[in-house]
Amino acid sequence: MKLCLGTVQFGMDYGIQGQKRPSETLVDEMLAYAFNHGINCLDTASLYGNAEEVIGNFIKKYRKKFDKIQMISKMPSHSLEVVSDKVWSDTMLYHAEHSITTLGIDKLYAYLFHHAGYIFEEKAVEALASVTTKGLAEKIGVSVYSPEEAMKALEYQEIKVIQIPYNVFDQRLDQCGFFQKAKKAGVEIYARSTLLQGMVMMNPDMLPKKMSFAADYLRRFLNICSEYNIPPLQAAVGYVSASPYIDYMVFGADNKKQLAEYISIWDLGMPEEMVYDLKSAFETVEEKLVNPVFWE
Repeated sequence: MKLCLGTVQFGMDYGIQGQKRPSETLVDEMLAYAFNHGINCLDTASLYGNAEEVIGNFIKKYRKKFDKIQMISKMPSHSLEVVSDKVWSDTMLYHAEHSITTLGIDKLYAYLFHHAGYIFEEKAVEALASVTTKGLAEKIGVSVYSPEEAMKALEYQEIKVIQIPYNVFDQRLDQCGFFQKAKKAGVEIYARSTLLQGMVMMNPDMLPKKMSFAADYLRRFLNICSEYNIPPLQAAVGYVSASPYIDYMVFGADNKKQLAEYISIWDLGMPEEMVYDLKSAFETVEEKLVNPVFWE
């Protein structure tokens, strides 16, 4: 498993507490630090504010030094509803080309549906595949939120990349057999939401009112961390890295200090007994805990 740096924070305020996005100078420092520590995969999207533009500016400035960037981007959500299905391929190509131009690269590693609902439209998947046919991306895929979406994506041979929500609280894809089927199909799995927008790092008593339902789950997690004397961040990262099925862990950072901390604990892992205890503790949870769509 490798690390992939998520970039939503580079273009907009993000997280439960609405952390402010870093300056472009700080983003440059973070990207340089990441690349110098072996991370060459970036995950972005046209809907992440001006993240693509900020990354593109970095690439233009440091192209010769950091020339091996594996870039993943996503098509704007709901962009197909406003046009006829006869021009879906043209729409996909337009948005992919726009991202490539903004990023200042020759080709994307992967281009994904940001709106997972399109995975249920065979014509939409065929249209997305035109991005690889035209040489704009090596692979196509989808960023999903539910097991139903994940399992549906596996029905298409064209889909080679699937981003999934996966963290200490979220065992839905373990329980439906997704991982085994994905590996058999040769699909790359990218796990995001490792920290659930930073929730696993928060004090249960300081959660926003809309998240008060999560307090008891969070206390249970922190108690297990305390029992094993493992910091919450290490536990959250270690839980995901313990999976043999995930190819990349997508993570975000608000500043260079967070980035360095994340990288430093990457190889630490945690005891197998703790992984088992966490699995047992959160085998059954409310769906609203693991799906931010229901947080509002």
